[in-house]
Amino acid sequence: MRSLVLTVLFSFSSIVSAAATPQLYPRDVPAALPHATTIQYSGNGCPSSDPAVSKSGSWNDLTFRMNNYEVSLPGSDSTANCEVHIQAAGCQAGWQVGIKDVYVKGHLVLDPGAVLNFFVTSFWSQDAAKTVTARGTLQNTGTTRLDQITTAHATIPSTLIVWGPCSDAAGDIGILNVNFRTALVADGNQYAYFGKGGDVAATESFGYVWRQC
Repeated sequence: MRSLVLTVLFSFSSIVSAAATPQLYPRDVPAALPHATTIQYSGNGCPSSDPAVSKSGSWNDLTFRMNNYEVSLPGSDSTANCEVHIQAAGCQAGWQVGIKDVYVKGHLVLDPGAVLNFFVTSFWSQDAAKTVTARGTLQNTGTTRLDQITTAHATIPSTLIVWGPCSDAAGDIGILNVNFRTALVADGNQYAYFGKGGDVAATESFGYVWRQC
């Protein structure tokens, strides 16, 4: 069994135009990329009965928009999670894929002293004991309220990437599971929020790396 926790200070910035684009590293890529055949959702941030989760893009720029994902303080809704389960096919045989980069976008509001913690855990159903978790913190260390559309980005070191099974002749690459969880923390009655704002909803996307097997 291998379960790794990687502590990453997510870099983040205000968004004035488009969100950061997931990166597919071109130096080692199969001739035929997979396509998602089945996508399911679970968690209180995107229950399977919730129609408000949408996806866009193909495999190399797949983005998930969680239209009803929200956490806030004060109150009891300070944490939520959304797990995406992706089954894909159509890949050239003899390749493995893993998540290298994680991008999260949403409307962030933090009073001074309030903190938003991110946790992104990925694993493959074919070897669920092998996981890696990227965790990071966005904290308002200033004296005024932070209120902006924010993108957070974390990169998983190459030595900690969790690789999927070797793609077979049918192009099956396995079932990828990615659990995104946020938790707000405040030591008083500070206001804090992460989720949707205006025409922006919480979104997540990934950058991948490949290797032959």
